[in-house]
Amino acid sequence: MSVSGGAEASPRWASMMKLGLFAFFVATRALHPLLIDASKEGGKILYAKNSPIFLNKFLTIVLMNLVAFCGNGLAGVRECWQPKCLAIFGMIGAMYALGDTLEMLSMSSLSGGVYQTLLQTKLLITALLVWWLKGTRQTALQWHVLIALFVSTSAFVLVDMGSADGGGSASSVPIGAVLCTLLKVAVSCYCAVLSEKYLKAYKNMSLPAKINCLSTTWMFASLLTCMVDPKVASNGFFAHWTPATWVVTVSFVVKTVSTMYLLQALDSVQKNIGEAVAVVVIYISQVSLPGFGNKTFELSVFLLAVLVVGLVKTYLLSGSPKSAAKKAQRVRVVALNGEGTPLMQNLGFSTIQCEAAEDLPDGVFHGMLGDVHPVCGSRHEDDSRKCELMLLSHPPLSSDEHPGARTAALPFIPTKSLTVLGHVRDRLPRGALTADQFVSDLTKARGQLVGLMEGPGAVWV
Repeated sequence: MSVSGGAEASPRWASMMKLGLFAFFVATRALHPLLIDASKEGGKILYAKNSPIFLNKFLTIVLMNLVAFCGNGLAGVRECWQPKCLAIFGMIGAMYALGDTLEMLSMSSLSGGVYQTLLQTKLLITALLVWWLKGTRQTALQWHVLIALFVSTSAFVLVDMGSADGGGSASSVPIGAVLCTLLKVAVSCYCAVLSEKYLKAYKNMSLPAKINCLSTTWMFASLLTCMVDPKVASNGFFAHWTPATWVVTVSFVVKTVSTMYLLQALDSVQKNIGEAVAVVVIYISQVSLPGFGNKTFELSVFLLAVLVVGLVKTYLLSGSPKSAAKKAQRVRVVALNGEGTPLMQNLGFSTIQCEAAEDLPDGVFHGMLGDVHPVCGSRHEDDSRKCELMLLSHPPLSSDEHPGARTAALPFIPTKSLTVLGHVRDRLPRGALTADQFVSDLTKARGQLVGLMEGPGAVWV
């Protein structure tokens, strides 16, 4: 009974942890614009807008070096300052610095709720960028939801700004600040694409080292912007700083570091929903908490905020059938080697090394080699075109043979192709790669392959 209770408690505890991380993510996304609002004096940002950005990046670098030192000593610190990684992540950091500058420019005229709502246009801007850069089109349903999201976002901005000014006309909306926000969204979307590419390319590098490399040029770019700011030149770096400005600086640090760590635990769907939920949290805070806007509750504004959240969720759900339909990926095989890696040989598995003409998905996947041999594959850690394949079917085993062994030579491949059907699991640390783990992978891959061939998924051929 106690073992069963522990087994049931573990998934429940994992769900509670994920829920807690989601709540923390929403809180950081909601508090950050609220704190910038609270740092204003007379509705304006009097301090140099880039001064908190520069200082928070400096503090982030110090923090990441301390974390690296505590985790791996001087070797961890040296990893934070690799010239090659600094050059690659530095370019992204400079772009992020531009995004922060645009954020402070827009927040100087917009409230936190309006700013966070305008950030939801990233879904539309991302769709347009993907269409332009990759030729990937959205479905008709997705386009309609994106247009509805843009209209509802615009309506929220107009109603919220109008109620704050006692008017309600479009003339009360600061167009320059809105354009800065939209440009910041475009920069962030572009940086997200670059970050995903290079974070995967340097996945063996520790996260503190990656954040340090990003923050270094981020800091210098912000310092350069501060130096050309007339406020800094005439009044000094800390002119008009208040305790609220220091809180904003700390908020920037928490936002940067927590985002990098939380995105490893939360997927992109949860991230987008969390940022949308932050719109409602910000509005409720502005209505109920003194010092965060002092607004009166208006049902129309609240319902528009809820509508934005609902449309974000609808858009994310509308993409599910599309991703499910693309379950198979076919790549051309350019080389096969019947000798597996020493690791697999030592564990008693006879595998095939395969090189494809295109990149393969990360982690462990299952599929078909030459449309004949069902396999379970693992992409090479350093070369995304190479993988190691375990056959899911093999000749009858002798009494002393390992269940993962393959006694036959390199199989006959009628067509040099590899069809990848789906993921079995993500990549594991080398220490966790045991014979039992590979047998579990084989069993799971067999079950998934049989399910696909017996059900509607059989159309993949």
